[in-house]
Amino acid sequence: MQTITKHPNGDKLKVSAEARKGLETWLNQEIEDCFAARSNLEQQWQENLRLYEGEPKRPVRNEIIENAPNVEVNISAIAVDSIYSQVIDLIYSISPLVTVRAVQGKPPIWIEIAKSVQQFVNWVATNEARIRAPSENSILDCVQMGTMAYYIPWTEKIKKNDVQKVVDSGPAVISIPCEDILVPGGAFDDPQKTRWLGLRFYYTQSELDAYVARGKWRIKGVKPAGALDWVRQKREQLGRTNSNMKSGQSRAARYEIMMVWCEYDIDGDGIDEDLLVIYDRNSRKILKEQYNPYDNRPIEVGRYQLRAHLFYGISVPEMMGQFQNQISDTWNYWTLNMILANARFVVTKTGTFPADQKMWPNKNLEVDDINDIKFEQMGNVYSSGPQSINMGIGLAERRVGLNDLTSTKPSAVMGSRTPGITALTMVQQVNKRFTAAFDSMRMATAGAVRQCMFRYKEQLLKGNKKIEQHIMDVIGEEDGARVIAALREPDLEESIHIELTASSASINKEADRQNAIMLTNLLGTYYQKVLELTSIAANPQTPEAVRKVAIDIATKAGEIIDRTVRTFDSIRDPSTFTIEIEDVLNSS
Repeated sequence: MQTITKHPNGDKLKVSAEARKGLETWLNQEIEDCFAARSNLEQQWQENLRLYEGEPKRPVRNEIIENAPNVEVNISAIAVDSIYSQVIDLIYSISPLVTVRAVQGKPPIWIEIAKSVQQFVNWVATNEARIRAPSENSILDCVQMGTMAYYIPWTEKIKKNDVQKVVDSGPAVISIPCEDILVPGGAFDDPQKTRWLGLRFYYTQSELDAYVARGKWRIKGVKPAGALDWVRQKREQLGRTNSNMKSGQSRAARYEIMMVWCEYDIDGDGIDEDLLVIYDRNSRKILKEQYNPYDNRPIEVGRYQLRAHLFYGISVPEMMGQFQNQISDTWNYWTLNMILANARFVVTKTGTFPADQKMWPNKNLEVDDINDIKFEQMGNVYSSGPQSINMGIGLAERRVGLNDLTSTKPSAVMGSRTPGITALTMVQQVNKRFTAAFDSMRMATAGAVRQCMFRYKEQLLKGNKKIEQHIMDVIGEEDGARVIAALREPDLEESIHIELTASSASINKEADRQNAIMLTNLLGTYYQKVLELTSIAANPQTPEAVRKVAIDIATKAGEIIDRTVRTFDSIRDPSTFTIEIEDVLNSS
């Protein structure tokens, strides 16, 4: 079975040979400038991988003695693994994974529509996009390399035996390595606004043939890539594997193909067109060009630590690298010091021993005069090594905001008589240092799920009846009809919000349950009081002054409840839970 990307068919783009040549020249210049501009960054990515894997910076140390201790104390891996696990737990420990809600101010029917969309989004995220597998790779990339990306195309799965047929189609969420995201040097952080953005793929000849048949690519003259990108090579080297790239025109050869979304004036009218271009880097040829068929580029990007006004982010190993190098050097020197402090060398009078004399434990040495031989210690014991290592770890912890490197047991922090609610608060509280990083990864993952809905919207607007039937088969005819109507709305994004249920770095299941109970009790009391005030206001025998006071009290209570409910992380639409008493009275 073969899976290929199927871009929507846009308006036909008529391009002259001269215009295409100009676009090829411009793209080649931009892409090569991109690689040149980020060469130092790619070196840092390789260093991040080395720091995480714990590969010594120098293969062999011959300082002081041959084959001196050479250990890489990879504190970066401790921090990366801890943060990565926290993010995965934050996103996937809460059910449902995705929350869909109607935007405040929309008609009540949108609440029912949002519930139907909720069912379909949950099914797509779990069963079709299978969001967890790509998100695990991208989130690890974000923590380890500083930048993560998802590519969300519409894909078709093709099976061929005696006949060839499409057996399945739908949106896919693909994790893109950071080295395969291409933007101009110095580009800002928004992937939707940069003047061009490219994704790199290594396709085989059979994959190219499939795109020729179904995507009408022009592959005549394409050239295989000589080697993979050097960051990818580093990944594979540290993973003890390789892609076994084949040269020449064999079926196993790989082609370095780029999908580039760009703004370029291809018709010479002075206004840039929004284009999608398929480009082969090695032959410098355009395989296909068309108008951009997407309202938004099908790419979502996140960063661990944002570099202001730049595209690529800062990673945990990059933050800790200088401390890890210092700690590793100190560790090796301290270990060497212990070896030398426990070793001895022999001072003898000339001619006492032959030049090739060997020493070993329990050996009997015979000398004419005991004063002719003397054993000396090769080094002294110094206690400053552990102190220096602990200081380095402390600085590294402060740089990333993590205390897992030297953390103590919870009992040592809270004691044995800590009240239950206090202990719960302390356990669930996560360092606010991670809020920006966690939110970036969470929003990128939510954006990937949201983009899946855009892919369905594009198919429905094309009039694809199979997709309509597919939606109804998944969630039923009534809910399916609501989803189809919602996806056809031009202002879908302004009508419903799709976000991951996990909304902050301080949520956990127990705290969330306690908050839900607290909120239920609060609202129960509020509803009881509003019911009593409504009875008073609706009673025709109630004096007018008392009626106005009752309405005023209910209105102000609703405002207080609205402000209180907004403080709960799990609530995004507090107006859903408040009652407008005047509207109730006017409708009666």
